[in-house]
Amino acid sequence: MHICSTVVSRTISLEQSAYERLKAAKREGESFSDVVNRVLGDNPSLTEFHGLLSKKAAEEVAETIAQMRREEIELQGKEMEQ
Repeated sequence: MHICSTVVSRTISLEQSAYERLKAAKREGESFSDVVNRVLGDNPSLTEFHGLLSKKAAEEVAETIAQMRREEIELQGKEMEQ
């Protein structure tokens, strides 16, 4: 949650459908400003990375991630056996 010592408010108009979507995204204890900051925050969207890697490089990354997941599952299975 973002806490600000100086509060500046703005009035915006939303279509009813947009308001409903915003309201549905709101978590307990969050203000609408918190929702907007969380959704639109500084975190880049995956779509911003489109075209950054060649197809081959993207496939290699995907395979590496899959291998890491397989190893993690295997490790978890061994820990449960103990």
